[in-house]
Amino acid sequence: MAVFALFFFGSIHAQSEALSSLDSLILKKRSFNKTQKKGFCIQLYNGNEKTAVAKMDKFHQDFPTLKVFRVYQVPEWKIRTESFKTRLQADRILNRIKKKYPGARVL
Repeated sequence: MAVFALFFFGSIHAQSEALSSLDSLILKKRSFNKTQKKGFCIQLYNGNEKTAVAKMDKFHQDFPTLKVFRVYQVPEWKIRTESFKTRLQADRILNRIKKKYPGARVL
């Protein structure tokens, strides 16, 4: 009986250590997510700079409330929207954008 009690209390202690370890990992992940600000954006265009500038200006006229950015990644320019926290938010905006920009996609 004493051996069983020692085994039982030992396993409870090991489980509580595992839970506290899991809790610390969850806190680290939340902290990392807050600092990284990653999410989902919509890419409207990739190609040469002249066309990218023109597309960006047209997008500002079509959707004045959405922020867009021009990014250069060798060898082409990309036009992307601001980041959205969830894929669902990005997909909802994409449905509106696709009517005028059929090549747009969520990244």
